[in-house]
Amino acid sequence: MSLTSSALIPPDIDFDSKEPWTSETELIIPVESTQVLIHESAAILGGQAFLNIAKLPYVIRERRNATEISPNSKLPVLRCGAYVVSEVEGIVQLAQAKGITLSEHLNASQKADLRAYMSLVHNVLGNALTFLTWKDNDVYNNYTRLRAGSVYNFPLRVIMPWYIKRRVVGQLALLNWSDRSTEEVFHEVETCLLALSERLGEAAYFFGDHPTELDALVFGYLFTMITTPLPNKQLGALVKQSPTMVKFCQRVEKEYFSQSTESTA
Repeated sequence: MSLTSSALIPPDIDFDSKEPWTSETELIIPVESTQVLIHESAAILGGQAFLNIAKLPYVIRERRNATEISPNSKLPVLRCGAYVVSEVEGIVQLAQAKGITLSEHLNASQKADLRAYMSLVHNVLGNALTFLTWKDNDVYNNYTRLRAGSVYNFPLRVIMPWYIKRRVVGQLALLNWSDRSTEEVFHEVETCLLALSERLGEAAYFFGDHPTELDALVFGYLFTMITTPLPNKQLGALVKQSPTMVKFCQRVEKEYFSQSTESTA
């Protein structure tokens, strides 16, 4: 499995580092109970994990139009002062511009490894969850279609999921993921989990005793895979085959999610 980067990273933004991180920072997400899709849940959890590990204050705001607020229609959306950013990478970039980073203690070689493994996670787990969300018939018919259409009135409730699916499948085709079988996707996930498990080893986190951006990102994906009640439970089963990854998820959840953040609809 290659660790070369082909993930889509949000472009660098010229942030004003003089403006402090405000306690009124909002993490904007769709309505969790009716709208959030599988791959979106992973991204949201990854963003929350980063903010919690970095001890950056925020409140969760559920908005039916969260994707419309996003600069690139991706989730989660973070509004901090004058800035609105999206995805884990956008949140990380904003924090770094303000002098807040989880990987400052790493040397140059370790930082290169961190970027490579983050790319691996995006390219495999990110694409796999997107594939299963939109191309697995059981997941699409019993989960995705209902949630993707829930925000609209009829007939858009029927039309929009189909329209979004066509667009997403086109994006997967550009990444050479649209024509894979579900079994091939599961195999890619299993191989990725093995690589992550070997990298983690017996350590508490991927780069020792202190979590980094990679730990936040991986937690978002793995916790989603374990806990999302899908018709096919194979995703969660793949994670549970690795005691190392399960213990990692339990560790991050205990250390950084034991105190729930304020949530306001």
